[in-house]
Amino acid sequence: MHGPVRRRYRLPWPKVSFDATFQTGFRYAGGFGGAARETLRHSGPSFQHSEQTPPNFTLKDHHMPRLSAAAIALLCALAPAVHAQKMVAATPAGESTMTVGLGVAVVPEYLGGDKRRAVPVIVADYQHASGFFASTVSGIGYNTKVGQVSLSGALGVAGSRGERDHGLSRGSDALKGMGEIKASAIGAFGVGYEFDGGIGVGMRAMMALSHRERGNTYELGAQAPLFKNDAYQLGMFASATYSDKKNMQAFYGVTAAQSLTSGYKSYTTKAGFSHVNLGLNAQRKFGKHWSVNSMVGVVSLLGDAADSPLAKRKTSPLLAVTVNYAF
Repeated sequence: MHGPVRRRYRLPWPKVSFDATFQTGFRYAGGFGGAARETLRHSGPSFQHSEQTPPNFTLKDHHMPRLSAAAIALLCALAPAVHAQKMVAATPAGESTMTVGLGVAVVPEYLGGDKRRAVPVIVADYQHASGFFASTVSGIGYNTKVGQVSLSGALGVAGSRGERDHGLSRGSDALKGMGEIKASAIGAFGVGYEFDGGIGVGMRAMMALSHRERGNTYELGAQAPLFKNDAYQLGMFASATYSDKKNMQAFYGVTAAQSLTSGYKSYTTKAGFSHVNLGLNAQRKFGKHWSVNSMVGVVSLLGDAADSPLAKRKTSPLLAVTVNYAF
């Protein structure tokens, strides 16, 4: 008979990332990129940088819901940067808002992993009328809009990736022997453009400020509203993440030393696009303050990331739901 097994659970801190804002788009939170990493106020999509690079690039929409960094960070950035949609509403011009919320996200243990886990999502998002913001969704930074062009910069945190499954934390027993990719402070800088009709496009750079061995990532994204009335909003988003050589090797490569301890064959990568995300964002409003935001999508590995021996599943589903209160 085996004795009782004790397991320690750690709540994953939502990945924080920068957002470049399209006043009419969603925020992509990214990524898996933090096995997870962007869930949610009540605005549009945004890119999030995930564990890989993630926390994230954001297309901020005044009309569409966006997932929070947690889910998206979780969703989009589990290890690499998946970019999940933030679920926070955009701030009306000239007003300051605070949004809090709770929810759950279903994401892979790591980008490329064949197992999934449910993780809690915590939303705390303050947007000042001046453009300053501080939140679990976007980090701490400033955004501004000049005509149809949006500019944004922020400081955030890209999550770690462990070699053990610690319950709710980012890690997997499938990575045993691969070592830990440590969490890193990141700087996120983005630019976006909004076309007539609410369609937005943008790009974001996520630069590691500490533990620079994890490398940097660059994201391209687009979002478009599909339906909107007083109670319901629906939109779609797509993004592609480019990883530099360090980032690709850190998350998808296997060194000779790692091969000996993990059993995976040695694998050397080069810079290139690592993954793409595609999905839908929806919001249901209940009066002035309450809303339910949800995101469903997929993340798919590309190039050297898809060919990595760590990639047991090249395409994985993403799901996040949050209940938010804005005031």
